Amino acid sequence: MKVKSNNEKNSLVLNAVFNVVYRMLNILFPLITAGYVARVLTPVGVGLNFTVQNNVSYFVIFAMLGIPAYAIREIAKIRDDRQKTDKLFSELLVLNAILTTLSLLLFFVCVFTIDYLHKELVLYLICGITILTNYINYDWYYQAVEEYRFIAVRSIIIKVISMTAVFIFVREPDDLYIYAFIYSMANCGQYLINIIRARKNVSLRLRELELWSHIKPLVYLTLYVISIEIYSHVDITMLGIIGGQTTVAFYSCAQRVISLVVTFIISVTAVFLPRLSYYYANERDRFYRLTKFGVDLMIFISVPACIGIASIAGPLIRIWLGSEYEESIPCLIILSFIIPLKCIGDMACFQVMICAGKEMSLMVSNFAALFVNIVLNVLLIPRYGAFGASVASLISEVFVFILVLYLSRKLQLYKADYRNLFSVMISSAVMSVTVLIIESVVSPVLLAFIIGMAAGVLIFVVMNLIMSNSFFSVLLINRIRGMLIKYEKDKELS
Repeated sequence: MKVKSNNEKNSLVLNAVFNVVYRMLNILFPLITAGYVARVLTPVGVGLNFTVQNNVSYFVIFAMLGIPAYAIREIAKIRDDRQKTDKLFSELLVLNAILTTLSLLLFFVCVFTIDYLHKELVLYLICGITILTNYINYDWYYQAVEEYRFIAVRSIIIKVISMTAVFIFVREPDDLYIYAFIYSMANCGQYLINIIRARKNVSLRLRELELWSHIKPLVYLTLYVISIEIYSHVDITMLGIIGGQTTVAFYSCAQRVISLVVTFIISVTAVFLPRLSYYYANERDRFYRLTKFGVDLMIFISVPACIGIASIAGPLIRIWLGSEYEESIPCLIILSFIIPLKCIGDMACFQVMICAGKEMSLMVSNFAALFVNIVLNVLLIPRYGAFGASVASLISEVFVFILVLYLSRKLQLYKADYRNLFSVMISSAVMSVTVLIIESVVSPVLLAFIIGMAAGVLIFVVMNLIMSNSFFSVLLINRIRGMLIKYEKDKELS
C-alpha cells in the first residue's frame, strides 16, 4: 500500500531549520551549562566527567554499529511504501536490541574487571544509562522520513527541563554524580517520546523478519562508523591516560566549541542525505546539482566561522569558562581550522560516498587518519599536553580530508567557483582584522566580544556584496523574492 510521500510536503529549507535546532540543542545543552558547571565542578571534576563519558561512548558506538546511517539511506528509498517500511523498521529495531544487549554485557564486564574503570564505578554506571537507552533510540527513522519538526520540538522540551535541573541541583563539586545522571536521563526522556510518536507512523512486526539480509551492508558501514567514532574519541582517551584530568578539561572545552559550530553548520545540509540517496538512484542530474549547492553553501559558511572562532577565542573562553581555563585558548585557535575541513568534507565526500555505497573507502580513510592521530598524540601529548592533542587533531583532519576528497572525485561533477572562494577568503580576513582591533581597544571583555561579533558578521556580509559573490547574491535575491511573493499572497487573501 502506498502512502503520500513526505518528500512532497517537506521543503529542504524547513527541514534544515528544524535539523539545525535539533543538532544544536544536542551540543548546546552541555555547552550552555558548561560555563556554570566548569566553575562548580572545577577542572578536575570536568575532566573526570569528560573522560568517563568519552569511554562510555565506545560502548554506545558498539550498540549502534552503523544502524543510523544505514537506516536513513535504506528507509529513504522505500518510505512511500508503508508495508516495506514497517518490515525494514522492525528488522533494524531487532538488530539494534541485540547489539545493545551485547554492548551492555561487555560494558559490565569491563567496568567490574578493569581497575582503570572500576575505580570510578559509580560514575561509569550512571553514564552507562546512555547505553541502556539505545534500546529505544530510533531517531534514524524520523530522519529518514524527514520528520525534523518533531525531532526539534521534542528536543527543546527535554533540553529545557534538563538545563533547569542542572542549575537547580548541581551546586558543589560533589554534585558531579547528579550532573552525570541528569545528562544521561536527557537522552532517555527524548527516546521515550519516540515510542509514543512512532505508533502513529510505523508498526513493529516480529514475523517473517530477514535480519541476515542487512548483515553484509551493515558490516561495511559498521567498520566505517567504528573508524570515525574511535578517531573522534581517541584523543580524549589518550589525554586522560597520559596528561591527566585537568588536561582533558582544557582540550575538551575547546573541542566542545568546535563541535557546536561544526554541528550547527553541517545541520544545514545533513537533511540532504535522504533526498540525495533518492536522487542518486533515480535522478542523477538533481543529485549533482544538490551536491554542488551543498558544497558551495558549506564553503560560504564554514570558512568565516573558522576565522571568526580563531579571532574571538580569547574573549570567548574567558567569558564562558573563566580564567582557570586559559590553556583552552590556544587549543581553540588550532581546532578552529578543523571547521571547514569537517563541513566541506561532510557534504563533498561523506554524503556523496554514502549514497554511492562507498563505505569501505570511507572506512579505510578513517582508519588511516586514526593511525596518524594516535602516532601524533603519542609524540605530542607528553610534551605539549592539550595543545599537542589539538595539533595532532588538525593534522589528522587535513590528512583525511585530502584522502576522501581524492576518493570521491569521480562521484560528482563539482567545479569550484574561484571568484566566490576568493571573495569568502578576503571577506573573512577583513572580518578577522576588524574583530582583533575591536578586542584590543574596547573594554570590558564582554562588550568587546559582543561588538566584535556583530561587526564581524556585518563586515563579512557587506564585503561579499561589494565583491559580487554570486552564490550569496543568488541566495539573498531568492530569499527576498520569496518574502515578496508571500507578502503579495497574504495581501490578496486579506
